[in-house]
Amino acid sequence: MSGFLLFTFYFIILLAVIHFFVKRKIYSFSFWQTSAIFSYKIILGCLYGYIFLKYYHGDDTWNFFNDSLPEYDKLIHNPASFFKDLLPGNSFNQAVGFREALDIYMSHLEYFFMVKLLAVFNIFSGRNYYIDVLFFNFISCWGPFLLFKFLLQEFPDKKNALFICIFFIPSISFWLSGIRGDGLLFLFIVFILYYSKKWFIQKKVFYFIFIIIGFAGFVIFRFQFLLVFLPAFFSWTISINALRKASYYFILVYITAICIFLGSILFLPKSNLAAPLIKRQKEFSELHGNTRFKLDTLENSVTSFIKILPQAFSNTMVRPLFWEAKGILQYAASFEIMMGWIILIFLITRHEKNWKRSINSPIILLFIFYGLTQILLIGYIVPFPGAIVRYKVIPELFLLISSTILINWSKKANKL
Repeated sequence: MSGFLLFTFYFIILLAVIHFFVKRKIYSFSFWQTSAIFSYKIILGCLYGYIFLKYYHGDDTWNFFNDSLPEYDKLIHNPASFFKDLLPGNSFNQAVGFREALDIYMSHLEYFFMVKLLAVFNIFSGRNYYIDVLFFNFISCWGPFLLFKFLLQEFPDKKNALFICIFFIPSISFWLSGIRGDGLLFLFIVFILYYSKKWFIQKKVFYFIFIIIGFAGFVIFRFQFLLVFLPAFFSWTISINALRKASYYFILVYITAICIFLGSILFLPKSNLAAPLIKRQKEFSELHGNTRFKLDTLENSVTSFIKILPQAFSNTMVRPLFWEAKGILQYAASFEIMMGWIILIFLITRHEKNWKRSINSPIILLFIFYGLTQILLIGYIVPFPGAIVRYKVIPELFLLISSTILINWSKKANKL
């Protein structure tokens, strides 16, 4: 009972804080709208923990929590050692050279960050996983709120559609509400976009600091995905106030990036841009999982990447098919993929009259280019459907947002 009362107490306090800042700084949501958004995330976050504990032996979300318990004791009794663990010293002691030490350190950054963060939460939660969910979502919820404000400034006539898409798509909210790095990664990506746009308008140091924080968070949680994000981000930055259409700069940057990538394979056979992908796929292939999609081994050649492209596309954008799904999460993923294709058909048949102008919006092109390339990259390196659906949730949301903006909704749907 004490846990329930503490949960309720923190929920009321955190909700009041969120609504205070949202109404003043982001958008004039009613208290009930803010309550619905935060409550929905908390419910799905708790459901996330329950499902993975009951059906998947805890998985990483409970491993983070369990490992945070001794870290909590360390924080209380030996805080110097607690913070020292975040430094790269141990990685250099384990490695032979600088590069290997850096690889070890980077691969453990997400674990260190999550475990240490939960240890801090445990001071207030009494080491209760579900109360930690409250604190975690109090931090991660600012990603959706800031993204809504960011997009509403450019597409004010899409308020209601964006409201539903950003806050209430069940599968997206589920994966971004659990105690995993995905919700925080989403927050950091939004920091980059939101504060970069403000930096372009007004060069304030405060904005630049948040941009740096965003990129630092990207490095912590998905360094390999940052390399895919950078071409889209660079294209977006140069096209915002440019004279030509944004699509010109995106196409130019991506053609250049593809040529550099393929050229490195052809002319630098021993050390090229494909090597990290090949290494990462090999690491995934050595893991064990209940379900594994067919994925041929990547080789250091252009023909290998072309050959595996259909598998990468199928594994991320078509599978799991409904009849091959196993377990509730795979069934949900299969349903989500079917809905995605239905939305695409809906987009083709009911797009806005001015869709050509909208699709040339720099932020829409960033969402489309980054979303598609990120999902394909995941298809190249990850053979497990459970990991695929989680890794692709952010680029998938960006593609859904793009569709939401380009589709011609009814007049009633445009009033919030």
